[in-house]
Amino acid sequence: MPKKDRTLIFINQSMPLTRIKFTILHELTHLYFHKLEDNKKVFTSKFSGKYSDDVLPFEDEANIIASLLFCSTPKLEMLLTRNYSFDKIKSITGMSIKGLHSRLLNFLHHILGLSNSKALELVLKLRDNDYKTTIEIKHLVNNKNNQLRKCKNILIKISRGLVIEQNACVSFLKNLSINELINELEYAHSTKNFTLEQLVMNEYYQKQQ
Repeated sequence: MPKKDRTLIFINQSMPLTRIKFTILHELTHLYFHKLEDNKKVFTSKFSGKYSDDVLPFEDEANIIASLLFCSTPKLEMLLTRNYSFDKIKSITGMSIKGLHSRLLNFLHHILGLSNSKALELVLKLRDNDYKTTIEIKHLVNNKNNQLRKCKNILIKISRGLVIEQNACVSFLKNLSINELINELEYAHSTKNFTLEQLVMNEYYQKQQ
């Protein structure tokens, strides 16, 4: 048993290498984010049965973070837009079936904004190598990125009378002091410039951290 500040993580090395890697990331997530002394819980991997309701949220979170570490969003989007099958993505990333399943669910729900049920439906079809689903997900990724590119080209008028692109506006706000940001916020509010208002608030909170 661990003593004082010592922490022990036991890994079943008889499992496939991809599963071992995912499990290590999973357990390190518990170690870093889920303080055992606060939660008064012991986290162990289960190969059968179900987790209790009080532990399940921690397990889900550890799976999500482990899958994010295994395959970043830009890398996953690149693979999805190349019409790769579930098996090929699994092979390229070195993820286990369970790990990639979790990663895709997280991506479809939190990045693409699909409902949990729709995300699960697409992941299961992708696992069955349904080509139509591969194309559907590719279109969803491309549409999301096209919308982001359009947002970056939005022109914003700032208090100095200049009309600049959103990226330039973000850089401009980064160089302002807290008081200058407050003045900029008052300008945005008075002119009903909601985009500028949101950008100012984002920068204000960044400076407060």
